[in-house]
Amino acid sequence: MPPFVLKHWLLLAYLVFVWGFAFALIAVALESFHPVFIVWGRLSMGALVMWCVWRWRATRWTMGREWLPRLTVLSLTGNIIPFSLIAWAEQTVPSAEVGILMALMPIATLLLAHWLLEHEPLTWRRFCGVVAGFVGVALLVGEDLLVESTRGQLPGQLAALGATLSYAFNGVYAKRLPAADPVGLSLGSLLVGATLLFGPALFLQIDAVGLAPSAEAIGSLLVLGILATGAATWCYFVVVTERGPGFLSTINYLIPAVAFAAGTVFLAEPWGVEHLLALALILLGVALIQVRKT
Repeated sequence: MPPFVLKHWLLLAYLVFVWGFAFALIAVALESFHPVFIVWGRLSMGALVMWCVWRWRATRWTMGREWLPRLTVLSLTGNIIPFSLIAWAEQTVPSAEVGILMALMPIATLLLAHWLLEHEPLTWRRFCGVVAGFVGVALLVGEDLLVESTRGQLPGQLAALGATLSYAFNGVYAKRLPAADPVGLSLGSLLVGATLLFGPALFLQIDAVGLAPSAEAIGSLLVLGILATGAATWCYFVVVTERGPGFLSTINYLIPAVAFAAGTVFLAEPWGVEHLLALALILLGVALIQVRKT
């Protein structure tokens, strides 16, 4: 068992906090910014932070032109598509509920890995975890899916689920890439994403709500870009490199709970027993697919 290192636990707590609160911050930023502009702001500020990290580490850039298509796929599936779907979903779905739905990501990753990678078998235990996760999702989206609901949240809920699939594909795709510097990979994908969204983001922002955002929205976007995208990416790589992905997998249980608490407590979003049951079932599913025999 690896020794207890306070730094790793502090970094883990930081990731849980900023990624859990990110859903509430997006909800606040949406009051003044278009969803695509929020994504571009996150990627641009995140790229700036990672560029500073890359310069500080004095790492030599080793990726040639052949990496541009790979970085584009990484940026699309790991940043542009999921970030955009989450922000779009939160226009109609409470951030707390989106955070719960995003907890399905490890389960979606398992299913894609089982189909696309040879070394990821779908055991009975993992199958039970998948079933538990989907039952939890059904508790949240069932009313909008099966009956004519006046809430109009089904498109947003499906968008959040689409974001989990995009993240899952990104994780599976990254496993099939040649070895490369993780900081360079992150910096490259953030730069590609920020470049691709520059024109659309400015056009949509000006066309949608003008150029007079509130102080709260600006602050939320700054925190999203600098702390929840840039600094969090660096912390993520430090923990993975020094402690391993198994230690980091703990966040899959904690981030949805933090997102739910942030939305209901700080934004006074509505919630019910079905949200707690859905959260419990999805986290049970995550536990079943992640626990390993010893």
